Amino acid sequence: MSKNLIRFVLFLGLLIPCFTRAQYNQDQLKQTRTGVRQTIDGKDYYIHTIKRGQTLYMICKAYDVEINDVIKENPEVKNGIQAGARLKIPVPGQKPEEPPVRVPLPPVKEPKPPILQPPAKDTIPESLEGTNCNPSAANAGKPYKVALMLPLNLSEVDKINPEVLEPDPMETYSSFQFIEFYEGFRMAADSLAKSGLKLKVYVYDIGKDTMTARQVIKKPELKSMDLIVGLLYHRNFQIVAGFAETNKIPVVNPVSERSELVTGNPYVIKVRPSKKSELRQLAEYMAEAFYRAQVLIIRNNQYKDREAAELLKKECAQFKLSAQVVDGTDNTIARLSKSKENVVVFFSENGTHILDLSRRLSEIRNDYMISLVGLPAWDKIEGLETEYMVNLNAHLVAPGFIDYDNPLVKNFVRSFQGTYFTDPGLLAFQGFDVAW
Repeated sequence: MSKNLIRFVLFLGLLIPCFTRAQYNQDQLKQTRTGVRQTIDGKDYYIHTIKRGQTLYMICKAYDVEINDVIKENPEVKNGIQAGARLKIPVPGQKPEEPPVRVPLPPVKEPKPPILQPPAKDTIPESLEGTNCNPSAANAGKPYKVALMLPLNLSEVDKINPEVLEPDPMETYSSFQFIEFYEGFRMAADSLAKSGLKLKVYVYDIGKDTMTARQVIKKPELKSMDLIVGLLYHRNFQIVAGFAETNKIPVVNPVSERSELVTGNPYVIKVRPSKKSELRQLAEYMAEAFYRAQVLIIRNNQYKDREAAELLKKECAQFKLSAQVVDGTDNTIARLSKSKENVVVFFSENGTHILDLSRRLSEIRNDYMISLVGLPAWDKIEGLETEYMVNLNAHLVAPGFIDYDNPLVKNFVRSFQGTYFTDPGLLAFQGFDVAW
């Protein structure tokens, strides 16, 4: 299960250089082949010494082998290849390894309540011991009251025509936009009940109108809540947070990155990391993965967080990482080093600027060692060439990550599918995590 939405996570979006220039034809490529062969653990290999200007894609084409087969035999090439290094190239025609047998999941005949294993008693965090969040506490028999506030737009439900199949109902109908958070939250509540924690969840529909939020906080039962979870628009969350502080009720914001939410209000809990903590994690990651590199941070005055470049430079200094802030693509290229790796960080969501930078850096990749660091929004930019991202060993920064190979995630997906007859989206995972 994706339990650590709070924790900043970096994931490697595209890793392996695998494209080359089109002017190399097959005859030219074959001239790069070596005659050196070696048998290792009963398997035959060509031993290829990399020459300057060669790419992994070019080498694989020369030997007529799949690039994934070469990566499997030489995992170190995930970080790029260098002239003089030796590669083990499997000789084509050998019997491939048998692929793992995939056992299909049994079909779900009817919706059933999710069956999720509760944590063992000895895994309850110390911070929950003795509180009414802990089912082993003295007041475990008392229901724990939670107010769940969402922009469900229930007044718009009548506009939904069940006889018309919309290609994207989440976008077409506002009532569906945040329903997955509720569904994930409900699954966690059911699982907590099985573990012995009785929850009583009050659901309130609060849209953009601040008048609705002011009416809800006047409801008499709201003062008796043990916890408020508000997936709300900013102004409405401020109204609810003021009420929570006055009545000493913890209030959770599941999705906002705004640091000012917690300033001056000890009852506000913010799940997503702040931009500052993300930059600190990024600097720590680069100090570990690129400790010998120079970091070039491109300043972008059009980016919503104009201070991000200078803040990252300060965080890099804390980890003794060489970093400098530069303006524009031309200045960045002028400062690239041929003697060490270059990590280029670009804080921008402007598609035109990103495309220009990635294209120009990709054109000179054979002369410099370059790794490009970007933002999660880059994967939605139209026209962004996968080839450029691969050539530049691109990394994307993200505040959360769902590992679909994790057994707990698989369990959650099955349960969600069996309950709601659809696949869970990001909001479903967030709803479950926050409630759990």
